[in-house]
This record gives sequence, C-alpha cells and structure tokens, in this order.
Amino acid sequence: MRVGEDEFGALVERHQPAVFRWAVALVGDSDDAEDVTQEVFVRAYRKLGTFRGDGTLEGWLYRITRSVVSRHRTKAQRRLRLDASPAARSTHEIYVTDPGARVDRENAMALIREIVFTLPMRQREVFVLCDLQGRSPAEVAGMLDMNDVSVRASLFKARTAVRRTVLRSHPRYREDAE
Repeated sequence: MRVGEDEFGALVERHQPAVFRWAVALVGDSDDAEDVTQEVFVRAYRKLGTFRGDGTLEGWLYRITRSVVSRHRTKAQRRLRLDASPAARSTHEIYVTDPGARVDRENAMALIREIVFTLPMRQREVFVLCDLQGRSPAEVAGMLDMNDVSVRASLFKARTAVRRTVLRSHPRYREDAE
C-alpha cells in the first residue's frame, strides 16, 4: 500500500485516539502510552508497504501496538501502574449530572481498571476491547487474529475474575450482584 504524507496524516488523525486507548489499557500509564502510540505510527509508516489488506487496517494497527507494548515492557522492565488521568478514561463514558453518581462511577471504573491489570494479557486485551471500549467479540477476534470462540472464552474468564475480585475486596457489592 502506497500513501502520501497527507493520506498518512489522515490515517494517524483517524486512528490515533484508538491506538492511544489500547496503549493505555496495555501499559497502564498515559505517558508511556503516548510513547507507544508515537512508535506505533512510526512503525506503521515504515511498514505500510507490508499491509496486504487481508484484514482490517485497525486490526493491523492493533497488532503493531501489541508488538510495541511487548517491546516496551521488556525493555523498560517496569511494573504496570494505574493512571486515572482524564486522557486515560474511556471516550464512551456517559455524562452523569449527579456529582455523587459521577464519583461512584469513577471509583468503580478505577477499581475495575486496577483489577484488569492483574489479568493475564490475553484476557486483559479482550476485556478492555469488549467491555471497556464496547467492541463486539467478532470485531475483537479480527483485531487479535483469534477465533470468536476463543475471544468469548477469554472474555468469560476475564469477567469471572473481575467479578470475583470485586466481590472479595468489596463484600458490600455482594448483595447487589445476587
């Protein structure tokens, strides 16, 4: 695939928010996610000629993101940490006018994000893409180059682990869950 600088600029503008959200979900830090995002688009520009078009461009970018994150993690040898900055929050958040409800929602999301970082990487990816970013399992299967059944199984395991951890650490939610 051959594109000019203007076309590549449009590609970056269109996909950069999603790549950044993926990077935050995988590395847990918005500063690191910015570095990862930049590296993803540098690699994408260099390797655009290798994109065959047999999958989606978004899936290809996600695979590059995973590769950059893996390299980043190995190179940095850092512990994952949670960043609750506004840039790291999902763009799909619902505006809540009740300040108490907004605080409760933010606390719940912070707890879930914290728990998500304890999941194995595959489960974390599937959970973040499906439950936090609202993608369908079929979409995620294409992005991760997995079959639908594997995505659904990983999602089930992730949801079970998240639920179990929430209920163990916050027993007051137990009565609401039943």
